[in-house]
Amino acid sequence: MIVLLSLLFLQPSLPEDITIISATGDTLFFNELADALMDYNVIFVGERHDAKAAHEAELAILTALAGRDSNLVLALEMFEADVEEVLYAYLVGDISEDSFLAASRPWPNYKTDYRPLVEFAKANKIPAVAANVPRRAAAAVARSGEVSHEVMGVDSVFMPDTFHLDSEEYYERFAATMQAMPHGGPMGKMNVDALYKAQVLKDAVMAASLEPWLDHRILFFCGRFHADHHLAIPYQLHKNHPDLKIAVVALAPASEKLSAEDRSPIADFLWIYTPHDVTE
Repeated sequence: MIVLLSLLFLQPSLPEDITIISATGDTLFFNELADALMDYNVIFVGERHDAKAAHEAELAILTALAGRDSNLVLALEMFEADVEEVLYAYLVGDISEDSFLAASRPWPNYKTDYRPLVEFAKANKIPAVAANVPRRAAAAVARSGEVSHEVMGVDSVFMPDTFHLDSEEYYERFAATMQAMPHGGPMGKMNVDALYKAQVLKDAVMAASLEPWLDHRILFFCGRFHADHHLAIPYQLHKNHPDLKIAVVALAPASEKLSAEDRSPIADFLWIYTPHDVTE
């Protein structure tokens, strides 16, 4: 119990070169952000996957919210739904870390960037959700342009009951992102509409993964494109549960140089950091 409490109430170490701004333009101290997030049912934190400073911010937010809510649930884009049982088994101590890593298909930067989050959840008995659709299912949809049981095969068990393709803003943002990619690459040669369906499938599956936990406060870590502007996962979740209070926190490098006018539509809270690793 001593170890648990010492971890749970650990004051996160924060770099000095961060700025936290609310959608109304107010600058917040970190503890003010953590307190404000307690007003929400589901909190999405959008990251750049290769940003060390963003992962440090995530651990700080997880630590702060765990200290304020003993029933917090963690959800992760970085694990796919078919390894949910493996993640659970590791968190409760039924399998070793080696067995967990061998069976869970962790991302290449897991040990440096996501392991601290999982280990914090394990030490503090925080449930964690493997939220994402299996990659093979999204790839099959991208190739066929169809979302169906036949296309998804064994992964159709993860197909959500609802699947919202009606956001024009999200489609336009997605199409613009695809058009900006090198046309010689594999993504540049694929049909944008088919890719969009695969993208929305990911969002819808990740939103559906939260259904068993909606009586808890949920902290969800994902890439920024899956949360910015309250599109993607927040959009799917809101369409199904309009009464949920959903917050989006965008972790953005200072090099993004967002104007005050640009900031407010992106997220409810903007965490601006100065990159301090070679990946940015």
